[in-house]
Amino acid sequence: MKLNNSKKILLNLLFKNEAYRNQLQKSLKVTPSTLSYILDNLKKKGYITVLKSESETVGRPKHIIKMDKNFWKSIGIRIGRESVNLTVFNGYFEEEEKISIKLTKNDIGNENISKILEKIIKKVSSLDKIKAIGIALSGNIDKDKANSKILKLENFNPHYIIKKLLPNTIVSLLNDVEAIATEEFVKHGGKKILVINYGTGIGACFYESRGIYEKSERKIIELGHFYVGTNEKCYCGATGCLETIASDYANLKRYKFSNLKIEDFILNEELYNNDLDELRNLHKTYEKKAQEIYNESFKYLAIFLTNIFKLFNPEKIILSGEGVTKWFSNELERKIHSISNFPVSITYRGLKNNIEFGAAVDALREYILRSNL
Repeated sequence: MKLNNSKKILLNLLFKNEAYRNQLQKSLKVTPSTLSYILDNLKKKGYITVLKSESETVGRPKHIIKMDKNFWKSIGIRIGRESVNLTVFNGYFEEEEKISIKLTKNDIGNENISKILEKIIKKVSSLDKIKAIGIALSGNIDKDKANSKILKLENFNPHYIIKKLLPNTIVSLLNDVEAIATEEFVKHGGKKILVINYGTGIGACFYESRGIYEKSERKIIELGHFYVGTNEKCYCGATGCLETIASDYANLKRYKFSNLKIEDFILNEELYNNDLDELRNLHKTYEKKAQEIYNESFKYLAIFLTNIFKLFNPEKIILSGEGVTKWFSNELERKIHSISNFPVSITYRGLKNNIEFGAAVDALREYILRSNL
């Protein structure tokens, strides 16, 4: 995709929050007068803000370029099995509004999720200022449609729902682990990032930052549905998936419910919330028991993560999700090091990742790419 310099500047500001004039001039390889012309034009349209640096260095003050705080309003939405969460961001990506709606098994499926999505968006106080909406969920994304066994979505098209409410708003649809990888790249840096999202499911995304303009840099890895050779049928329809033996479901089955089936667990997950909380904190009171329960999961996760590392050679590996703790991260890293010469440590994030942030950034990227600048 060929981009003009105006779009390149906005994309740089989107992913780096701010930039000095000399940084933009060097990146774009333009003359100072050309850069001034472009920046003046963007400022007149309300896209950017130019601030003087508070640095006390002698000489002319440096100018910091940022996206305009009030123009670039966006929404990030996460549709999960337990809840739908919405966050409104301003142009500095400060959180201005947060809304959440809990889900039960009676709330999933195309029709029900559509109604909840419409309901939660209508709760936003200043919808007329929203430029873009990013929606992240667990499942397979194919352009404008999503399919998710966990959420019982088939060819789900949220664009249609949102366009009824906000016809001029750009909508971006992505996998939740893609949103985490996007946030990691923006907030924490790293040229090659591998994100593992672990809980009732297991997802992964490799983000290779050759640039900041294309979604093709993100590669979804269907880690939870890698074949491990067991005989249990997965909710996806295949047999022997990693999630049947190494997910929160598998650990809960070893801990309390030996006859539990994965499809029943996915459908009725809210019934097991207390048991999952108990399991995830077991290491605090009975570490030996926790090690016994998680041992099988650590073994399979270590094997697959080692192989993925050899394929992609990431610089950072991020472990996130409701199913992980600092103890879990340390034990998994120890298991990996016991079977390989794994040179990169695991960065534990847990639930600190903001999926709505990553979704909103992705949506604004689409807005900039499609705009007539």
